[in-house]
Amino acid sequence: MFGRALVLSLCVVAALSPDAVLPNVLAPSTAATPSATSGGPPAPVAAIAAVKPAPDPLPVRLMISKIGVDARIEARGLDAGRNILTPKDFHDVAWYNLGPLPGQPGNALMNGHVDWWTGSAVFTRLSQLRPGDIITVVRGDGTHLSFKVTGRRVVAADARVAALFAPSKVASLTLITCTGAWDPSILSATHRLLVSAVLV
Repeated sequence: MFGRALVLSLCVVAALSPDAVLPNVLAPSTAATPSATSGGPPAPVAAIAAVKPAPDPLPVRLMISKIGVDARIEARGLDAGRNILTPKDFHDVAWYNLGPLPGQPGNALMNGHVDWWTGSAVFTRLSQLRPGDIITVVRGDGTHLSFKVTGRRVVAADARVAALFAPSKVASLTLITCTGAWDPSILSATHRLLVSAVLV
């Protein structure tokens, strides 16, 4: 399926770790107000601590209405051979969590299986996407990010595509799956389909 993925080397990986997002918490305090009775001591009034929920930027779902995708997102890194790990569940997609978060400057990568031994998988219809189609990423805090497909290309399964990991001020997204003939020597398809999109 996608077991060998793209082989990565240290020189092309942009090791961008997601920044920790901390809640904005105002410490509780007490304020004194004059007593209702003349000459009495001030009565303490406890201020209510205002807690702003922390945003959760981690991607949790990928939705592509054009091809009927509504999938859970797994956070995955690299295997021992420095190949991008695939999702554990063929219904899911895997976000490469050593790169940018979707919506951050740079290229966020997600991969998924094109098929499974039981039949279809999450990216069976990925090749049907065309420029202008919309991809939606749902974050942990419920916010939706929309990406517009800009193009697609096919590369060899063992290609080292440095441009996928290059720093950029533009927030983009690349979806990856297998395509081409099955090669038993590598237990994978011969090529990869890359669908690129930009934040809108």
